[in-house]
Amino acid sequence: MAAGAVPHFEVSSGSAGSDAAFAAFAQSVEDVFAIARTGTDDYRLELRAWHLGTLMLGSFDSSSLSFERAPALVARSGLDHLLVQLYEAGGFQGTAGEYPIEVAPGDIVVFDLASTLHTQASDFRNLSFLIPRAFFESHLDDPGALHGIVLRPDMPLAGILASYFRALVERVPALQADEAIAAAKATAALATTVLCTYAQADRRTSQPILSPFRAIAQTLEAGLHDPELDAEQVAARLGMSRATLYRVFEPVGGVAGYIRRRRLSRAALALAAPENARRKIAEISYENGFASEATFARIFRATFGLSPRAARERSAALWTLPQAAGGAPADPPEFARWMRTLRA
Repeated sequence: MAAGAVPHFEVSSGSAGSDAAFAAFAQSVEDVFAIARTGTDDYRLELRAWHLGTLMLGSFDSSSLSFERAPALVARSGLDHLLVQLYEAGGFQGTAGEYPIEVAPGDIVVFDLASTLHTQASDFRNLSFLIPRAFFESHLDDPGALHGIVLRPDMPLAGILASYFRALVERVPALQADEAIAAAKATAALATTVLCTYAQADRRTSQPILSPFRAIAQTLEAGLHDPELDAEQVAARLGMSRATLYRVFEPVGGVAGYIRRRRLSRAALALAAPENARRKIAEISYENGFASEATFARIFRATFGLSPRAARERSAALWTLPQAAGGAPADPPEFARWMRTLRA
C-alpha cells in the first residue's frame, strides 16, 4: 500500500479458502453483526473495505448468510453509527427492530446500529457505508427513525445516491488520504440529505418530528445526568404543558421511554470506550442519571441481556489485540477496531 493511500482490508475465498474467508469476515464484522452460513455449498466471499477517516465503506460479494444484531451486541459493540447499504444483487428478508423488512436488487437500506435486527440474505452483492450518527443529527431530529427504511431504485434521489456509491467504490483505491477525507465528507453530506428527505415519507415518520422535538431533545440531553429528570420537570423548564410534551414524543415511544433509551445508549457507549477502562461502573451509571449502580445493572441487563461488567469486558478484549503491521491490508481485529474509532 503506497504512502498516504487509504487504509484497506481484503478477504477472498478464492485465495484464502471458504472456511478461512468466512472466519475472517465474521471476525471483522463482529461488532456489527453475528453472521452464520446458511448455504450447503462451499462458501464464497470477495470483500474489499476502506477507512476514509470519518466513514468506512465496503464492497461485499457473498454466498447466503444470516445477520443478527441482538441486544447484547448493541450494548457491547460501542458503535453509534448508521449502516447504509446498496444491494446490487440478491437481497434479504427479516426484521429491523419491530418492523418487517424486505430488500431486493437496487434497493438502498438503512440500519441504526443502536437498534436490533435479524435478516436472512440470499447470495448477494452490496456496497456498505458506515456513517457516524452525528452526520444525521443536523438533518433529522431522530436519526433512529431511519432504522429499516428502504429506498427503491425508482425514487429519483435514491438513483442518484446509488450511482454515486458505485462511482466512489470504483475510484476509492486510487485516492490518497487527503482526498479520502474530502470524499468522506461529500459522501456523508449526500447520503444524509437524500435519506432524510425520504424519511418523512416512511410509515414510521409520517408525522414529522421537527423543531419542537429538537428543542425538547436538547433539554433532555442536557439533563440526562439528573435522576429526577421526568416529563413534569422538562415541561416546567420549557414552559409547556405535559400534554403537549407527550404529543411531541408520542411518535418515538413517549418521553420516559426516550429518556431511558438515551441513558442506556450513552452508558453503553461509555462502557465500551477504551478511555473509560479504569472508571468505575457506578460512576458511569450516576453520570447518566441512574439513581444507583444496582438499578443501572438491573435495567441494563433487562435491556441488553448481559451485565454492564460483561459488556465492558467483551468490549475491552478488542482493544488488547495487537495492531497490524503498516503497509498491508488490515487484519480482522484491526478492521473491527477501525469501526470503534470512527467518529464524525
